Amino acid sequence: MRGCYVVFHKQLGDLLLLEPALSRLAAHHGSPVRLLTRGGHEALVSLMSDVEIHSGPAFRPARHLYCFDPVNKSATRALFAPALHKTCILPNKEESSWFHRLIFHPVIVPELRDEYIAEYFWQNTPVPAAGPFHLPRLNRPPDSWAVPGLKAGGFILINPTSGWRRKSWVGSHWAETVRHLRSRSNLPILMTSASADWQLSQCAEIDKLTGGIVRSLSNGTTLRNFLWLCANAALVVTVDGAAAHFATALGTPSLALFGPTHISTWHRATAINAAIQAPMGNDGKRRMRDLPVEPVLASLDRLLG
Repeated sequence: MRGCYVVFHKQLGDLLLLEPALSRLAAHHGSPVRLLTRGGHEALVSLMSDVEIHSGPAFRPARHLYCFDPVNKSATRALFAPALHKTCILPNKEESSWFHRLIFHPVIVPELRDEYIAEYFWQNTPVPAAGPFHLPRLNRPPDSWAVPGLKAGGFILINPTSGWRRKSWVGSHWAETVRHLRSRSNLPILMTSASADWQLSQCAEIDKLTGGIVRSLSNGTTLRNFLWLCANAALVVTVDGAAAHFATALGTPSLALFGPTHISTWHRATAINAAIQAPMGNDGKRRMRDLPVEPVLASLDRLLG
């Protein structure tokens, strides 16, 4: 029985950060890794080598199954999947529930602390490694996923929202950043976001403050379009979220803005993929509203230079 099952039901960016561990499993068990995840993740999974998505029930027997999240749905799907050996790897001990011990043997929880989570999962995947750790990577999206009228490398992409509202930056700072990008480049500036009311409202605010120099695609793109945009932008500027992870995995220059989440856990810098974090307040907390615009513009100048 070649291959194995992997169960994971968290968000898109989290799933991408699992790619090095999936690659390690494929090298050891043989491909494909059969990924039990959300059906809406199909486009992302299709860009991963040696991985195929299973959005419905699992019927084909496998010798091994690995679960990498504490979500109840993941535990339920793991329980009924036809695998002989079931292993669970979690980032933090408080995520482990009593039922994990009934379903999985072993449950591996050495504690994440301040490690880069993609490397944490890779290091704690209990099979021999075929080589050293590599950053998450994706194959190039096909041209059929392109947004009509756009050319590869012919635009800058900003993505000012993520699934968590507290990761969002101040609208006026985004407007100043857009104006700075326009002064440094003649490329059109595109804007994407998900479709929650507050996300669309923030994009509308940025559009208004910049006087229409941004072309807003918010709520107007599919996941396939979004992946193509992240792969083919000249530069991606975004808050901590899927766009930052996609850009790094696709080799696109990017700047990611961090507030309450830790850069060391969710970002690994490269020569073309930078990140900057809001300063810590007197209460020991980091908030996006406290991130000034000046260091962001300086980071953009380095990337554009």
